[in-house]
Amino acid sequence: MAGAKPGVHALQLKPVSVQEILKKGSKFIKWDEEPNTGQPTLVTLKVDPDGFFLYWTGGANLEVEILDISTIRDTRTGRFAKLPKDPKVRDVLGIGKGDSVEGKLVTIVHGNDLVNISFLNFQAMQEDTAKAIH
Repeated sequence: MAGAKPGVHALQLKPVSVQEILKKGSKFIKWDEEPNTGQPTLVTLKVDPDGFFLYWTGGANLEVEILDISTIRDTRTGRFAKLPKDPKVRDVLGIGKGDSVEGKLVTIVHGNDLVNISFLNFQAMQEDTAKAIH
């Protein structure tokens, strides 16, 4: 390319913008699919302002748990999210009680590679909050 100018085709990346609802944090119920792991716990789920980490606080000891967003492989909401199999957990979350909670469910698939993955399961208090995570 005889007449091409250097740097003209440089890629211009925009800074990551994190929705305000994710920065402020929202209440979720965190539950595990493994039996005998305890009752679902109320947590506050947030994303840091730079969009690098997803973190939540809650439970009896109020410890902060952090997930590097670069390890998230998929987020599933609604009918694609996991449903709890344990009847006690289903009862606590209100599944099968007439009110549709399917739209409030969020499953986050994360792992260092595509083979070794783990699942985090949450239920939002409002359906629009679950959609913001997706």
